[in-house]
Amino acid sequence: MEKFREATIIIADADVEFANSLEIILNQGNYRVIAKIPNKKKLVDILPELNADIVIVDYNLSAVIEGDLIIEIRRKYPMQKLLMLTYYANLDVFEFCMEHSVNGFQPKDCSTIELFESLDIILDGGFALPMPHKTEAEVKAERPPLLNAMGRRLKLTLREMQIIKYLVDGHTNKEIASILYRTEPAIDEYCVGILEKVGLSQVSQLIAFGANTLF
Repeated sequence: MEKFREATIIIADADVEFANSLEIILNQGNYRVIAKIPNKKKLVDILPELNADIVIVDYNLSAVIEGDLIIEIRRKYPMQKLLMLTYYANLDVFEFCMEHSVNGFQPKDCSTIELFESLDIILDGGFALPMPHKTEAEVKAERPPLLNAMGRRLKLTLREMQIIKYLVDGHTNKEIASILYRTEPAIDEYCVGILEKVGLSQVSQLIAFGANTLF
């Protein structure tokens, strides 16, 4: 990529908060988000008008089957560069990219550096792969924890359980916001809701409760 070239980006993701956070991150580099589109039909209809350098697309955006939107984009617009975001980077995802000529993929929790490097590789005509810097145990540890019996009784969601797990592991709300592509106030709000559900008043109590009861 030319050193000072500003590449245009479309973010295709139904999670509005995630898309907004991703836009903020992209604005830190030589990228300009020209549209954030939350559904398949609108993206397919408007794509030729926008003429973006890269579309960053959620693998699960289509409600039909995983990757359905990407297959349709590739069929209608074979030259469009695509960076696919997915919750888990595995062999199935790699094979999907190879089969449908996707230009690269990254897990949704990739770092800013990894995201920017992937975009640069794709703009230069290459294929972007996640960096193999995490062990299988580390990847497994980052997945949303399964709800246990106590969690179900308290009606905790997977996202709430995940936040509690990160707190137990010693992460701050700011760090959790970065990991989950959320804003820090959003994580603060999650914590308030969790405290109400479990009947506690302080995050320190929640951490102890999570460590001793939930995990």
